Amino acid sequence: MPGWKVTSPKNDAEYFERMSKTIFTAGLNWEMVDKKWPNFRKAFAGFAPEKVAKMTEKDGKSLMGNEGIVRNERKIRATIQNADEVIKLGKEFGSFKGYVASFGKDEGGLQEDIQEKFKHVGGSTARMFLWSVGYKLTPTAEEKKWMSKNA
Repeated sequence: MPGWKVTSPKNDAEYFERMSKTIFTAGLNWEMVDKKWPNFRKAFAGFAPEKVAKMTEKDGKSLMGNEGIVRNERKIRATIQNADEVIKLGKEFGSFKGYVASFGKDEGGLQEDIQEKFKHVGGSTARMFLWSVGYKLTPTAEEKKWMSKNA
């Protein structure tokens, strides 16, 4: 998708931002979310996990009034809660990249673990997130079919 970087993030904040963007894009027009993304960066403190994790219920309610972002309460809450998980994994594995690398080539296990650990992340969102961070995924039957049509 245009507007999406498909490179390995440089730090935990970039992983967190890509996950958040994937969550906010799910079920919506990605172009609309992409256009609003500078507002998201501002609203979520540049996606610094330590800052977002400190956001309060009051901050969440304030974000619901921010017309510059997608005002989905479940996704806003998930973003705040997911910041904590990014911090925990960073401490446990040295970095979020270390967490991802700990699964080696077990993409199924990694996708399942991401879905368990992070809020508002289902199978397709986990897969899109991994794609966005440059994780080498094995194409599904549906993806192979799409690729052969668009080659």
